[in-house]
Amino acid sequence: MVMADIFTPEKRSYVMSRIRSKDTKPELKMRDLLKGSKISFEMHAALAGTPDFLVAGRIAVFVNGDFWHGYDYRNGRVPRQKYWREKIERNMARDRRVQGKLRSQGYSVLNFWEHDVNRSPEKCLGRIERKAGRKKRRI
Repeated sequence: MVMADIFTPEKRSYVMSRIRSKDTKPELKMRDLLKGSKISFEMHAALAGTPDFLVAGRIAVFVNGDFWHGYDYRNGRVPRQKYWREKIERNMARDRRVQGKLRSQGYSVLNFWEHDVNRSPEKCLGRIERKAGRKKRRI
């Protein structure tokens, strides 16, 4: 059974426009971690896919929302509504294209799920530090 959208197209457009793509809570948490560790970074660098962070000029870091980037797809939990399935699958395909392009340009790419940044921020920071060639941290 396919459920129709409960909003008019105009209302759906408004609701979707309110969803942030920059300065999300997990992204701000990652920013604070990077600042605290004194790692040099740039936010929203003008590169393919606009990585959330460019660390040490060579590491593109993405903080992906669990829902929007398809975390649940790994566990077979796929939205029933066609609209959301197609939206998330487009996001996942775009993520693969963008990351391939960045790697072909010589960048390293790190992805973090929203829930990992919230639950294990030090572990996420440790991955970035290791990739940047900094001394390993004890967690």
